[in-house]
Amino acid sequence: MTGRQRGMAAFKAVVYTLLAVNILVFFLASDALVPHKAVDQVGWCILLAVFEWETRIPGGGVHPARFGRWPLVFEAGGYACALYALGHYLAEPDWLEVTNASAWLAISALIWMDILRPDGGRALLRGWLRTGLYALTFICAVIWGVEGKLLDFYDAALWILCFFVIELNILGLEHPGLRPRPR
Repeated sequence: MTGRQRGMAAFKAVVYTLLAVNILVFFLASDALVPHKAVDQVGWCILLAVFEWETRIPGGGVHPARFGRWPLVFEAGGYACALYALGHYLAEPDWLEVTNASAWLAISALIWMDILRPDGGRALLRGWLRTGLYALTFICAVIWGVEGKLLDFYDAALWILCFFVIELNILGLEHPGLRPRPR
């Protein structure tokens, strides 16, 4: 294992540990007892785990041997949770939550397009779209911070960091002997 690989493994361990602690704190917070917010957290944890599993394997792309039924089952469950929460945010209406949740769903769709089809110029366009969507999630986080909702701010910032790890996986930075996939 190279120094870069050890560094990435340590970085991921820290980020995912922070996420686990964040989720625990989130569930213990009074407003997190709202069922759709809890379901939202669980759904995105599932999706993050599937993305980590699908993007961590060297070589990139989707290979039939590793892209089986179970990741799809878990992923469908994660999206069902995220869409359930989005429906509640729409019904409330909580436009900041709607904007944030919609941006994350669009980001995940673009990540899947890169996983399924890392095709040069189109992937570059998807990268730019994803950058704009990440900026939107960051703006949502800042608004929560300005409003004094520090747990929401921290939660949003940590999710951005977690998906940054997935982006690093897509670029192939954990495995320096392999060429990064085109974006």
